[in-house]
Amino acid sequence: MQAGDAAKLARVLALLGSDFAGERASAALAASRLMKRLGLTWADVLMPRPEGADPRRTAPPPPDVLSAVESRLRQCQRENEELRRGMAQLRRRLEARIQRPPAREEDEE
Repeated sequence: MQAGDAAKLARVLALLGSDFAGERASAALAASRLMKRLGLTWADVLMPRPEGADPRRTAPPPPDVLSAVESRLRQCQRENEELRRGMAQLRRRLEARIQRPPAREEDEE
């Protein structure tokens, strides 16, 4: 976590000691959103890591991200297969026209 993000999280967490329930709830929600945006868990923040290690690079992506990527990959594969079939069909049509040139008007008379 970068210093600016850590400072922001510290300011938000300080509001958890507020006398007002709404302010405490807002602070908790803001802290949770900040953590999500940074791609971190509370364990990442609370457990010390070796200096220079970036937890966003060592932790696997969340399952919802993986499933979205896999879904998009399958969609791209289907689109590629459809494009290959379309290209093959166009190639066959082109080859058929090259092998059988169109009739000229002179030949018809």
